[in-house]
Amino acid sequence: MRAKDQTPDVEHHFLPALHSMDGGRMDCFNTMWNGTKLQSYVQYHRDQIPAYWAYATHYALADHFFSSIYGPSGPEHLWTFAATSDRFVDHERPGQFGTGLDREYCDDPAERAYSFRKLTPAQQATAFQMEEHYFEVGRLTRYWITRWPCINIPVLPDELSAHGISWMDYRGHNPYAQPLRQIEHIWHGPLRSHEVSDARFIPDVLAGRLPSVSWLVPYVGLSEHPPSSVCEGENWTVRVIDAVMRSPEWKSTAIVLTWDDFGGFYDHVAPPHVDLYGLGPRVPALVISPWSRAGFVDHTVFEFSSVLKMIERIWGLQPLAARDRVASDMMDAFDFAGSPRPPDPAPAELLDRSVRRWGTQRGVPFSEACPPGASIERRPSSASSATASCERCGSPTGSRTRGTSSRSSRWPCT
Repeated sequence: MRAKDQTPDVEHHFLPALHSMDGGRMDCFNTMWNGTKLQSYVQYHRDQIPAYWAYATHYALADHFFSSIYGPSGPEHLWTFAATSDRFVDHERPGQFGTGLDREYCDDPAERAYSFRKLTPAQQATAFQMEEHYFEVGRLTRYWITRWPCINIPVLPDELSAHGISWMDYRGHNPYAQPLRQIEHIWHGPLRSHEVSDARFIPDVLAGRLPSVSWLVPYVGLSEHPPSSVCEGENWTVRVIDAVMRSPEWKSTAIVLTWDDFGGFYDHVAPPHVDLYGLGPRVPALVISPWSRAGFVDHTVFEFSSVLKMIERIWGLQPLAARDRVASDMMDAFDFAGSPRPPDPAPAELLDRSVRRWGTQRGVPFSEACPPGASIERRPSSASSATASCERCGSPTGSRTRGTSSRSSRWPCT
């Protein structure tokens, strides 16, 4: 079914994901919300997300990029920094919020979240087998405990700082996605100064202050997490990538654009079952760079640890955990034999060609460009057959690494 710009939320936690995957048969997504709704069976077509399709056409698309854990967003984001969630399988739920505001992590010792307890090898093998069987999945909770989600594990910023490599975490307000707030030595130490508002990203790009490694995540209202607008999220992505494309930094930048979990939406490709945590269902992923292989579709199995592996490979750093030790490094997406390509002009061209149903000028406010609940209908953008596997490229939540999106003019949804 063709998705609307704003879709209802769908279950996408650890156990519902395992149920929907049904041991790799991928045939139980109808059980989300106890089978009372069928919200999982929607997709965004190329004319609804023209900028993302243009990027997939002109740069590299990874069509076997899986989420690191079955969900949800909170532990997924830990994998983008640590290649592990330190046994956590959830972020705090109602009843676990402690004494302060919701999800304050290391700032509230009374908070709790679900985690696997430390298991023996035999227990791990049993739990692994349970994950393969729909009617056994619910019994996994016998191996769970609740813990304070404030931990001390190695994270990539530790390695970057130790080797004098500049980094920054540009993070919009999102209570679900605060990974460094869960790392005690970061949050209560000097490296906390490296976490700043996402509003600083474009000014830092324009001023030539972009660090060697960046994480960039929008505030939750622009993350494309249902029921937020995918159109507005795409606008944000286009604007920030464009800032990088127009800067001197473009010639030496690689942008990995991805979404932090599957959002509960149907997919037919079964993830590899590598350990107790995943892999979870596929998420879209694009590699945008002047060195990207144009129109390349990479069928290699990737997950969030692969992005860490790429950074480790480029900067000569050691792996942090078991996953990034064995992950593919994504380097096949690049071609360094020639010269860097100039920025791709397609988003501006698409903007000029678009039929503006909701706004008629560049720079039209998001509230006018993307009305709540609108079913956006664009003229089809040019997209090669190489991107056909990304028909569902609008997975709902947004986690971006190093920079993320394109033209500085806002994109009226049509």
